[in-house]
Amino acid sequence: MATAIAPIVIYVISLLVPLILTFVGIPFHIKYMQQRGIFGVDIHKKEQPKVAEMGGIIVLLSIILTSLLLIIIIKDSDIRLTVGIFCITITIAGIIGLVDDFFRLSAIIKPLLLLLASIPIIASGRYIPEPFLPFVGKTRLTIIYIVLLPFVIAVPSNSVNMLDVFNGSMATATILVLFAVFFANMIIFRNGYSELDLTYVFIFIMIGTLIAFWIFNRYPARVFAGDTGSLTVGAALGAIAVMGQLEVVMIIAMIPFIMNSFGIISSVKGLLERREMVRPTRMTSDWKIESTGDPKAPITLVGLIIKKGALHEKDVVKSINILTFISGVFAIITAVLIRIVV
Repeated sequence: MATAIAPIVIYVISLLVPLILTFVGIPFHIKYMQQRGIFGVDIHKKEQPKVAEMGGIIVLLSIILTSLLLIIIIKDSDIRLTVGIFCITITIAGIIGLVDDFFRLSAIIKPLLLLLASIPIIASGRYIPEPFLPFVGKTRLTIIYIVLLPFVIAVPSNSVNMLDVFNGSMATATILVLFAVFFANMIIFRNGYSELDLTYVFIFIMIGTLIAFWIFNRYPARVFAGDTGSLTVGAALGAIAVMGQLEVVMIIAMIPFIMNSFGIISSVKGLLERREMVRPTRMTSDWKIESTGDPKAPITLVGLIIKKGALHEKDVVKSINILTFISGVFAIITAVLIRIVV
């Protein structure tokens, strides 16, 4: 697939444009939210600061605008359509998140609605029902794949949403996942820079956006992503996995996310909103995070991290990042094992 613009230029645009748009847009968003009194209380701080909500709106807008720019400058119609499908997919998830931020969807309705985000990919045929497995190589699932495809979008969305509880945790962990998937894609498909690989484009768009968002969401956070942001980012991970034939690699890279969401769902025996659950953690007198020890509280990744003792919020996030980095290494090893047989 050829474009009038060199692939390396497309990659640079894919990285820098969303980074700049998000970096410039977030301060305006923070100011607007403060003026409107739309904020969340950062309960992990002694001062209980009021932090601007729904920064994910800027994340979503940056991705949409970058995608539109790429559609304009790329001449190949097939590539343009694929970029459009990626954009529409995550926009659907982002809109569901936006509705949830304003009206609080139920814990059952939200994941059901997220299944709809897969419709553009299915309708356009922007998937190959032949996922790669280590030691096995390419498999063929056909009908089963189509049945499972909606969950490949919905599950990462919910998993990212469930882990977005501390300053910078969602952004840094997701960036680590994206880097792992980037190298895995390079290993499996051996794609360089002579031809345009849209998997790289989508990864760069997300990394650029998340780096800029992290600057304002890191400790101490000035803005929260909200469900708009976490569902957008999660859907993007799912779309990259499906459209890039990196399903297994993405699952391995997201093990901490999956562990956290599975622990919560299994321990509360169903889907519940965060506000409906017993809080699994509390703050100590010196403002560290410790377990409440309540048997009714959900089992979370954070609960496992602080099992041996209370930790500062920054240390909890660091532990999450270390676990995500390790799972990313395993994802890259998985890619090597796949490459051996393909």
